[in-house]
Amino acid sequence: MITTSDIATILYKDCKAFGISNVYKAPNIPAGEVTEERIAIHAKAGTHEKIWKKSFVEVNLIVPNLNTGEADTKRLKDLERNAYTILDDVYGRFDNTAYIYSVYSTESIEDVKNKCNYVNVRVLFQVLNVKL
Repeated sequence: MITTSDIATILYKDCKAFGISNVYKAPNIPAGEVTEERIAIHAKAGTHEKIWKKSFVEVNLIVPNLNTGEADTKRLKDLERNAYTILDDVYGRFDNTAYIYSVYSTESIEDVKNKCNYVNVRVLFQVLNVKL
């Protein structure tokens, strides 16, 4: 069985491939103004399907604004492209249970309050619910 905590841990490890040293799993995400790049992972409750249990995970690739106060659109574009390489069509096993996950959607979002922008990567995470 794979729990939402396990899913967050799997993605935490896989997100290291982005080369961003600050990777956080909810609820341990720092609050306040963003001064350096970070990744925030929010695993959500899933559905209990007969063969594949499905859940969504929000992986936010967060980039502080430039000194001019504008979004670093080049870096955001690079991270969004990398998301399709790093987080798409990934297969594996955890605790002897098979899983697959892939990018479901992406969008860029502005966070005025925290002086940053981020790419929200919505990941569809599926866990095999069949004993092999």
